[in-house]
Amino acid sequence: MKRYLSGRHLTIAKTLALLLASVSPALAEMTPPPPPPGPIYAIPTRPDRAGRVLAPVVVDGYGPVRFLVDTGCSGTMIGMDIARALGFIPPPVPTVPGMAMGADVTVTGNMMRVHDVLGPMIMPTMKVSRIDMGRFVAEDMVTPVLSFGDLSGAGGVLGTNSLQGKRLSVSFRRDEIKIEQSRRYSPTGYDSVKGRVHPTGLVIVPIEIGGMIVNGLVDTGAERSMFNPVLLRALQERGKPASLVGNIEVINLAGETRIGEVFLLPRVKIGPVSVSGLPATLVDAHAYTALGLEDEPAFILGMDVLGLSDGFALDFGTGSLHLRMRMTASGAPPGPSRLGDRGTRAGRD
Repeated sequence: MKRYLSGRHLTIAKTLALLLASVSPALAEMTPPPPPPGPIYAIPTRPDRAGRVLAPVVVDGYGPVRFLVDTGCSGTMIGMDIARALGFIPPPVPTVPGMAMGADVTVTGNMMRVHDVLGPMIMPTMKVSRIDMGRFVAEDMVTPVLSFGDLSGAGGVLGTNSLQGKRLSVSFRRDEIKIEQSRRYSPTGYDSVKGRVHPTGLVIVPIEIGGMIVNGLVDTGAERSMFNPVLLRALQERGKPASLVGNIEVINLAGETRIGEVFLLPRVKIGPVSVSGLPATLVDAHAYTALGLEDEPAFILGMDVLGLSDGFALDFGTGSLHLRMRMTASGAPPGPSRLGDRGTRAGRD
């Protein structure tokens, strides 16, 4: 769902609501590509690479293939290569009045309106009978097909509609993820942040930024964290302004672009993780409106912050985020450390 571009480019496209339609695919045989070398499941963001959480899945008997686990995306989506392997034939570009790509319109026929971080888009759909995720199965789904964009090597996107009532556990140290049933208790050795499950299926947690408590979307599909203009103004009013350091190009799945400003934020604290000078992108995004957060300070918690932990668990039953900090050889949490190339410092309070 994301394309990471070096330097000043960054894709933070985001799907937040899906309207469903249908099209009938036929099964075709094709060998899935082999996984690349190095970590392949739990990859934190670093200055030289994009953070990702990838799960092995089987789609209607095809696979296993790796899907990007995107907790900022309410719907599961299939990449075009896999869709074609399953017999999908792309429909012609819609010619119905009001059905232009990128327009906010009503779904017609086998097309679907998808809400992206920059606004709605129109995408083709296909029926999927079964998606196997280890011990769990999602059945009888109608999913949009990603006919454009770059999934950074993933074959599709696993959204929160496939994770309802489950807990996603990610270990960066072990390079593994687990999908299991929701639990009321915290994993051993983890600090917990109690949040809530939004009606879209996304998890919102409280985050402290510059001494303020704000609502934050936990988004494993975002390589870098983002915030809205209301938060920028609130920080200025509190005498803790963010520092502008440059611009970045935001690109959505349709290739549409918008320039976002990058600011160094005052201290960002979520559970045991505390970061000073975090580079975050200011975007007046459609995402905040879709979540009902457009009139209040809001934050999108990306893999740059989540990746500072040794691992995390996000529970879609309880709305809780559990974080485990890295330990030193002596068994103590590490002291402040550098993150990125802009003087960011991170540590545990």
